Amino acid sequence: MDVHLIEDPERGTIEVQILCPPACEHAINLAERIRMLTGRIIGYEPGRIERRVIPLSHIASIEVGQGASSCIVLRNGGLLETPLRLYELEAAVDGTEFLRASRQALVNFDAVIAIRPEFNGRLALDLDNNATVIATRTYVPNIKRKLGMIGR
Repeated sequence: MDVHLIEDPERGTIEVQILCPPACEHAINLAERIRMLTGRIIGYEPGRIERRVIPLSHIASIEVGQGASSCIVLRNGGLLETPLRLYELEAAVDGTEFLRASRQALVNFDAVIAIRPEFNGRLALDLDNNATVIATRTYVPNIKRKLGMIGR
C-alpha cells in the first residue's frame, strides 16, 4: 500500500481518494475507518439543553429512547439523548462500522468485544462499556456477513 500526503495551499478541506483493484476488502474497510473518524452526531445530556458533538468512534450503541428520542450510549459508559429517530441515525452512520442489531438498537461494531449465541437464533453482543445488546434473528445475517461467516 502506498500512502501519499499532498498539501495544497488553495484547498480548504481534506479530500481522500482510495485507488484500489475491484472488490478490494482492505480498501472498503479503510474507507469505513476514515468515515468513523470524521463522522459526528449531536447529543444532549439528559435534562440539559447544552449540545455536545460526539465523534462516532466514541459511541458504543444507539438505542430507542422514550417518546420520539433516542439514547446514545458512549464507550466510556456515559449516556446522551438525541431528538433524532433511530432510522434517521441509521442513515447518518451509513457506511461506517455501525450495524442494526434490532428494531431498537444500532451497534458500533468496533465496540463489540464478544459475541455469544442466544436462544431462538439471536446473538448477544458484549460491548467494551460492559453493556450487552441482543441482536434479533432478523439482523443476525448482517452481523455474520460483517464477520465474513456468510457471503456478501
